[in-house]
Amino acid sequence: MMHRSLASQDGAEGSAVSGSGNGNSVDPSASQHATPTSQVATPTSQAATPTSQAATPTSQVTSGRAGSKRKLTSAVWNEMESKLENGEWKAECNYCHKKFASGPRAGTTHLRSHLDSCPARHAPMGPKQQKLRLTKGEGGKVNVENIIFDQEKARKDLALMICEHEYPLSIVDHSGFHRFCSSLQPLFKMVCRNTIRNDIVAMHSAQREKMANFFATFKHRVSITTDLWTSGYQKRGYMAVTAHYIDDSWNLKSFLMRFAYVPCPHSAEVICEALYECLVEWHLERKISTITLDNCTSNDKAMDILPDKLDTSSLMMNGQLMHMRCAAHILNLIVKDGMSVLEHGIERVRDSVAFWSATPKRHEKFEKMAKTLNIEYNKRITLDCKTRWNSTYTMISIAVQYIEIFEKLKEREKKFKCCPTKDDWKFAKEICDRLKLFFDITELFSGTKYVTANLFFPKVITIRLAIRKWGNSDNELIQKMSEEMKDKFEKYWKDIHGLMSVATVLDPRYKLNILNALYGPLYGREHAATEIEKVRKLLIGLVKQYKDEVEGEDTWDAYVAEPVGEEDEAMKLYDLYMSSRPTVPSSSIHTELDLYLEEACLPRTQELDIITWWKVSGSRFPTLQKLARDILPIPITSVASECAFSTSGRVLSAHRSRLTPNVAEALMCMQAWSRADMLGGWDSTLFATFQSVLEDDEEEMDESTSIITQE
Repeated sequence: MMHRSLASQDGAEGSAVSGSGNGNSVDPSASQHATPTSQVATPTSQAATPTSQAATPTSQVTSGRAGSKRKLTSAVWNEMESKLENGEWKAECNYCHKKFASGPRAGTTHLRSHLDSCPARHAPMGPKQQKLRLTKGEGGKVNVENIIFDQEKARKDLALMICEHEYPLSIVDHSGFHRFCSSLQPLFKMVCRNTIRNDIVAMHSAQREKMANFFATFKHRVSITTDLWTSGYQKRGYMAVTAHYIDDSWNLKSFLMRFAYVPCPHSAEVICEALYECLVEWHLERKISTITLDNCTSNDKAMDILPDKLDTSSLMMNGQLMHMRCAAHILNLIVKDGMSVLEHGIERVRDSVAFWSATPKRHEKFEKMAKTLNIEYNKRITLDCKTRWNSTYTMISIAVQYIEIFEKLKEREKKFKCCPTKDDWKFAKEICDRLKLFFDITELFSGTKYVTANLFFPKVITIRLAIRKWGNSDNELIQKMSEEMKDKFEKYWKDIHGLMSVATVLDPRYKLNILNALYGPLYGREHAATEIEKVRKLLIGLVKQYKDEVEGEDTWDAYVAEPVGEEDEAMKLYDLYMSSRPTVPSSSIHTELDLYLEEACLPRTQELDIITWWKVSGSRFPTLQKLARDILPIPITSVASECAFSTSGRVLSAHRSRLTPNVAEALMCMQAWSRADMLGGWDSTLFATFQSVLEDDEEEMDESTSIITQE
């Protein structure tokens, strides 16, 4: 960093200037005194900024003002340029190019004050060194390229590296890391922990402002997922807020917006206020489509309060469809209720796994027996957590693959007295087959790289049909499990969320036909007709709302893959309905919606990227296209926000428990944005601005508490 002493320069230049004659006359002795100073500054200034090269000795800077006989003797004119604009003299800073009043009566005090606080002037600058780099070109040719070492860019990349790979901030203090960086580039000037921390916070603030400005002009709706998490070491609550939308190029986007500290108590009012502040900060309070949260009382109350703070006239159907409950969380509740009656049936399987995984010696015996029986042991037996049904499914699914090993060890190990019987293994396989349905659907619902909204309705109906089928099982425990699951299902999913039904209709393979195919066998024709009419009315209402908002065509070049699920009961019913449905002759089409619904459905078995279909073929239905663009990105789970907590558990570890909330958020968000490839070019002036803000508004705490503990 380059510092200048203006007072000393004023004195030196004042002695160098003599005479009061013509403004263009220059004392030779003055230039001789000034030349050494400018030569000393040459290496750093030439490598730093082009503006510094334009600086000339004070003796050579003379007034260009008409009728003025006074030379510009102040040292500020080494870094300012006097210009005549609209008949008034202005002084322009060579660094930030701001303009100030100038003239005989204006003085230079205000100019000197600006130079002392100019962010661009005090921006971190380091030496640049040009080198040659050899790169491999086409046909095995070697290309020679020029590269320039840039201290500022190196610091930025170091900060990003720490964020991306969750390195400790104290890595910059490690002697080994110092030696490594010095061997790579001796010119790199290592920074301390406080400096790299400030760099990360400044980069996060600048990038967040850019992204918030992007959403200020974004013309489509954004879906939000959010969840709360309490750090085990800090005992602080954090809210992760994730945004989901389709961008102007029709790419499905999902990224972490905020990782905000939420003070206790985590009541509905506190959650609502924290979420509302986030929406306002990112200019999304009038552009949200839905908010997906876990199913708990505080979240439900918060979503009752939030509409009062928003302009609901700008939301879908006046905000009536804004609240989405996490489908994965509801699936978890359904399975847990069903598993509560199965504990006795899988008890011996769990005890057997616990016995052979209890000690390393026993597990080695298990592995040796697998080799003896020539059974491939590629999945290690693991004991489940009783409160997590997915871990129970994993335990059973692995254990049933090694039944022969358990049976053989029963003959050789006297202490092993809990080996399951044949009936136990048979029951375990039945349970495993049933849990697999929930496991696969939960995994499908939890995706963030593809559209899940159009998958919700058929998969939920598949679960309902499966639960009803299990009620006819010969096993009493399976029947009881079915009853427990049915009660929980009816509590949450008796009525499918309206937008999820609309999303299924917007799938050109299904349209309204899938509602007719599935609602009938499940609830009867009369109830099915009522439910279908509700969906049709909702769709008509949304089309009317969107009709005046249709935009022109965009340019698209995106592809988002959609997973192809296995054949299930719901799809079999749909195929049966489509094969028996009578052909309806085409009638006079009056509306865009009628035109879409009257068109023949695409084959269900066709591998379809629904976003690509709507961006290309959907151009014939501009209103529906805009509606699909807002509904399809809606996530049906809050997994995207919950994923942030798996990372935050590592970021806010025992060794980093004293990270302040703003630093924790900067680390989390910068990592997420970098991995999502959402970081654009870096503006050095913006970087310098935020550096000065950090220096002025530094947290009032001791150094020992403002940085992380030594790692």
